[in-house]
Amino acid sequence: MELERIVGSALLAFVQTHLPEADLSGLDEVIFSYVLGVLEDLGPSGPSEENFDMEAFTEMMEAYVPGFAHIPRGIIGDMMQKLSVQLSDARNKETPRQPEKLEEKSRPPAAPGNTLDEAAAAEEELPGVDVLLEVFPTCSMEQAQWVLAKARGDLEEAVHMLVEGKEEGPPGWDGPSQDLPRRLRGPQKDDLKSFILQKYMMVDRAEDQKTHRPMAPKEAPKKLIRYIDNQVVSTKGERFKDVRNPEAEEMKATYINLKPARKYRFH
Repeated sequence: MELERIVGSALLAFVQTHLPEADLSGLDEVIFSYVLGVLEDLGPSGPSEENFDMEAFTEMMEAYVPGFAHIPRGIIGDMMQKLSVQLSDARNKETPRQPEKLEEKSRPPAAPGNTLDEAAAAEEELPGVDVLLEVFPTCSMEQAQWVLAKARGDLEEAVHMLVEGKEEGPPGWDGPSQDLPRRLRGPQKDDLKSFILQKYMMVDRAEDQKTHRPMAPKEAPKKLIRYIDNQVVSTKGERFKDVRNPEAEEMKATYINLKPARKYRFH
């Protein structure tokens, strides 16, 4: 989760710098996990022309942040390279501290703040962050940057969001603030799948409200059979039939059979 927070801070600062008017509501834990997965697949060497598909990455980011495709590809590559270096440094710092996990759990949750501050300092700080930190002493640097970025640089709107508790904050944030109206915390790994399905799954509500009434099976129509002179007229139920007048024997004698006679050969 700490790596996702680093990716979130870097992406927010990058988009806010190059796209000041962009809508940042699409930047959530889903896109952060995607970027982190891309960087992990690339390995410690970072992105390059051979192992990094810039077009697919840009198309994916464009779906979440409209206007991202207009950023030059070279700038995006430099950002991914710097972010890969930051993640490598963060992993190297976490490796020797693994035996001290029990001691870190007993400390206040603000301990990872140093790494977050270093990641945020790599990009340009948003104007007004210092003001938010002065007004809200319990607010962390990452939370202030997140809220200010969502407010598109509007300081009054950012203050209003913090006071009313409308902002959920970056994914996985677990700050020491107990005085805020809502603790800014993202979904845990166990709840991430259900959270993604709840947010992005399509539900056809109109189909649920319909009452399905299956059609009754069609019955075969009864066959109407009529008999005239002890003979079947038809199966369609006609009331009449053609009656032919008997021909006289003299008339039959005048008929000519045009069919040639069959030839028999005797062996």
